[in-house]
Amino acid sequence: MVTALAPRPLADDVEQTLIQLDADYSTIYGPNLAEWPRGVRGEFFELQRSRRTMDRETHPLHPRRAAASRRRRHSKQLGWRVHGIAPGAVTVLLTPVWTDVHGPMERVFVVTARSADGQHLKLPRGGSRQIASLVQGVFPAADWNQPQTWHADGNRLTTWQQRRVAS
Repeated sequence: MVTALAPRPLADDVEQTLIQLDADYSTIYGPNLAEWPRGVRGEFFELQRSRRTMDRETHPLHPRRAAASRRRRHSKQLGWRVHGIAPGAVTVLLTPVWTDVHGPMERVFVVTARSADGQHLKLPRGGSRQIASLVQGVFPAADWNQPQTWHADGNRLTTWQQRRVAS
């Protein structure tokens, strides 16, 4: 008979880390949080928040891979879906930007859609996020730390290369 050993749940590890953090600060600054200096309290709360959210990134670094049949279906529908968000888009530039507006660093994508004549297309609210998730779902193996360009003709993704002007 084989007994499968289940690893401790992540929540238990986070809880143990928070208990240890509280014990460390209490031994140095005392048990009464109201008596701690303001900077120490801020540091303590920041460490608590970072320990709670360190393994729960809102947008994973690498998008989750789907089954091959689902990726093929999404690949066939990608042009139609992008045109539903940005009608007339021929090229879409997806640029990763790291920001910490709402807490820990988070990667978001700035999307620029252009028409066949090179005109910038205005995206609706949330369009950047929607297009980025659609393209990431179809091309999960791409390097998403680099700017990527999606081309409607041929449904292909290329790494964006900045043009260098010879001086």
